[in-house]
Amino acid sequence: MQHVEGASTSGRPGPLAVYFPSGFQPGRDGSCSWEVHSNTARHNDHIVIARAGDVDFVGSSRSADAEGAPACKYAVGVLDKQTGVLSYAEVGSGSIVRMESRARGVNYGPTGTVTEQDGDIQARILQNKRLVQAFGSTRRKRQLEQKEGAKVGDDNVLAMDAVEDVLAAASDKAALEKMTKDDVLRTVTNIRHIPPHHPEATTASAAYRLEELVPEEAWDALEVSRLKRAMEDESYRDEVLRAKGIFPGVVLDRLALITAPEGPAAQRRLRAMAFLGPLISLYTGRYRLNVEAQKGGLKAVSARTRIQEDVLRGCLDRFYSRAKGEEEGVEVYSRTKEQARMLLLHVLVTALIAEDYSLGARQFEALRAALKLTPQDMVTHYRELGCTCEKAAGDAASPMKQYKVTLLPASAKQPPRTLADMFPKLQLARARAKK
Repeated sequence: MQHVEGASTSGRPGPLAVYFPSGFQPGRDGSCSWEVHSNTARHNDHIVIARAGDVDFVGSSRSADAEGAPACKYAVGVLDKQTGVLSYAEVGSGSIVRMESRARGVNYGPTGTVTEQDGDIQARILQNKRLVQAFGSTRRKRQLEQKEGAKVGDDNVLAMDAVEDVLAAASDKAALEKMTKDDVLRTVTNIRHIPPHHPEATTASAAYRLEELVPEEAWDALEVSRLKRAMEDESYRDEVLRAKGIFPGVVLDRLALITAPEGPAAQRRLRAMAFLGPLISLYTGRYRLNVEAQKGGLKAVSARTRIQEDVLRGCLDRFYSRAKGEEEGVEVYSRTKEQARMLLLHVLVTALIAEDYSLGARQFEALRAALKLTPQDMVTHYRELGCTCEKAAGDAASPMKQYKVTLLPASAKQPPRTLADMFPKLQLARARAKK
């Protein structure tokens, strides 16, 4: 291992480490160019800019996230595979820089610093809202939703205006690029706010991958070993896991159907079940969680919710917005409507993986009852994910309609259907005939 002089010893502005709260990943979501601007008059004062398409991501080493003394030190390492030497250097700013999305041409300065006409202001507000919905962090989306919820305007009275704007923009682009109507519709519906997926996939296992649904820090912390023990010990399953609420019944009742727990398919199903339990607990629990440093912090919340700490941390970062509480040392995690919807979609996809990508009528009803949804809500969300839903005969004692849900079922049709083919199609109104 070899230490390399970093910013603290050589005076160079780096190396710097960044993260994107919006979920953008350079390379996977597109290439980007990088710029670093340093204030030589101040120590560790850097601005990092990542330019990706029409959007810039901007971060500062002196942002609110970086205030105060860091809880730990960060380093960046590079391993030379030929020599086997790992070279590392301390992160220059002392902390990881948060990259916020910014639309070009929009003024993000304090209100009133630029004289604008009313039309310019409305255009800027609309552009900013679209930017936040597409690339904003969960905290920024929550702030915008609270602000917009208190007023009524043309943009939220008639949502069709926004759709018409998108279609008009796509139409203008189509005219220049000589696109067909199908090309335009494909462009407009290309972005879907659903869990990570692969539209080109022709098999269920390739369409939604468990490793992309589970937060990275939660993967190894999932309590798969407890479920394996529960498969062999019914008293442990019922008197510990079920009685103490560690796993919901909709998970524990399905363990008996896994007959070869050491196979790769069974291992995937068990891990999905281990993730499904915490997801259901969070979705059916309180939308707001307080983490109080003086009362044990996240560890205390983990004990209260029966969710392993690393799993809880990963889920809070993905499905909740974080804000400082009114009291010192209190952090408040809360869900917006969009975050609750995304959490629910993760529950539904994970449940599908746990059942080997096919929910029977009984499994459908058990999951519906656990989530306290109507059958139609379940069907609507599953179809949004690209699943096929068919009415099925289930428990005759249940007054609810029951369905069978499958994802990309086997078919002799050639070429095979992709996940994109299964998504709901955009419904266009027919033009009225002129009299």
